[in-house]
Amino acid sequence: MNETLLVHRLRHGHWVALDVMVALLLAVAFAAAAQLRNDLPQAVAALAALPVATRRGWPLPSLAVSLAAAATALLLGVESAYLPVAVVLYSVGAQEPRRRAVTGLAAALACVVAALLAAVWPFWTQALGSAGFGLALMGLSWTAGLAVREQHLHAARTAERAVLEERLRIARDLHDVVAHSMSLITMKAGVAGLVAETRPQEAREALRIIETTGREALLEMRAMLGLLRSHTGAHDTAPAPRLQDLPALATHAGVEVDLRVDAVDLPEGVGLAVYRIVQEALTNVAKHAGTGCRVRVTVPETGVVEVEVADGGRAAPRDGGGYGLAGMRERCLAYGGQLTAGPRPEGGFRVLARLPYACKDTP
Repeated sequence: MNETLLVHRLRHGHWVALDVMVALLLAVAFAAAAQLRNDLPQAVAALAALPVATRRGWPLPSLAVSLAAAATALLLGVESAYLPVAVVLYSVGAQEPRRRAVTGLAAALACVVAALLAAVWPFWTQALGSAGFGLALMGLSWTAGLAVREQHLHAARTAERAVLEERLRIARDLHDVVAHSMSLITMKAGVAGLVAETRPQEAREALRIIETTGREALLEMRAMLGLLRSHTGAHDTAPAPRLQDLPALATHAGVEVDLRVDAVDLPEGVGLAVYRIVQEALTNVAKHAGTGCRVRVTVPETGVVEVEVADGGRAAPRDGGGYGLAGMRERCLAYGGQLTAGPRPEGGFRVLARLPYACKDTP
């Protein structure tokens, strides 16, 4: 029998109601002891329990009130009066900044120990056991609250870092799509303008490529903007480019491309990084070299994919003023790889990227 267990987090109001119940239980316990023993100090200890109800909203003020009542009760001989203080110290550790939380703990420990010892002075050795237990209990409660606070802060930092990394990834993808598409559109528009009268068929082909490239760029940009707008990611988006899409990319690159892809069955993230590196490199070739180029995607050794894009042009892409090479380098570093880019001795420019990846048959 399959059962689905739904665990709902308690809301803030529920926790406050729980605190009120705990405060009332502690106060009733001390008040009952006062009535049974006809003991006024127990009634004072009951007052120390009431600030437990407000500890979430006002941790330090609640600690001050509870500590004052508890210290009075301890001086009057109620050794367990520090119990409400221990409960409030949890909230101090969980909600207050580190310096204020430490100050609150130190003040509570000092007041409780001083009150316990003063209550039996000069026979202070009789209170050592109770004082030690009280210190341990309050210290553990405060430490537990501090641990919860640090856990929440770590979770918040992790979530924020994940959001920033995702935005950076989308920004890189958006740059690659826009830079590649606009470069190709600009180039083909220029070609169409030059040959519109003399070679109308070539002009129509250039316009067709402009239309196709524009549509593809719009689809990818809509998918990326959908990711930015979504909080859950539960919406339809266009599939991410893969190695199998490289031939289509080479066909519409705007320059002649000699493509060879020997790598297959790469992890999805690595395959996308390879596609984007080739896309950006082809954009640089079209912008700066204007000649044909050679593209090789191979696996020279197990667990490493190598991407090489080399052209024979005289003009070389510059590393400053744009984000192309920086984006390629970031993609390589994201997977522990490396990228080298620079002029070739025989002329032209060469981009070489090596990205390690986990083989699917590796345990």
